[in-house]
Amino acid sequence: MDRARKISTYLIIAVAFGFSIYFFISPFLGSQDQSLMPGLNQSPDSVSTLTSDVDTCVTNPTSDCDQEMLQIVNFCKDNKDQHVPVCTDARVPQYVDQRGLERPTINTGR
Repeated sequence: MDRARKISTYLIIAVAFGFSIYFFISPFLGSQDQSLMPGLNQSPDSVSTLTSDVDTCVTNPTSDCDQEMLQIVNFCKDNKDQHVPVCTDARVPQYVDQRGLERPTINTGR
């Protein structure tokens, strides 16, 4: 191979390697765009979890309702000191218990 072809081949390999490293490391960089992950760190009130949503989920449970109710439970656990109306609704933990959504952690190695 001539010199120009070798340089272009090595350049292509280096660029591919650089992109590979970036995609493996990027989840750990910490400056993630929160708009790509809606629902994380948001108040359930701002994610349209109104009492009518809880009513709908209690009467017609779906997998979307399961995720929403788990999000409410996790939010309420993380923000115990804030007064959020949906956190005092007794139907939310009952729904989670009846659907078996929170399973105990087994063999966590701790």
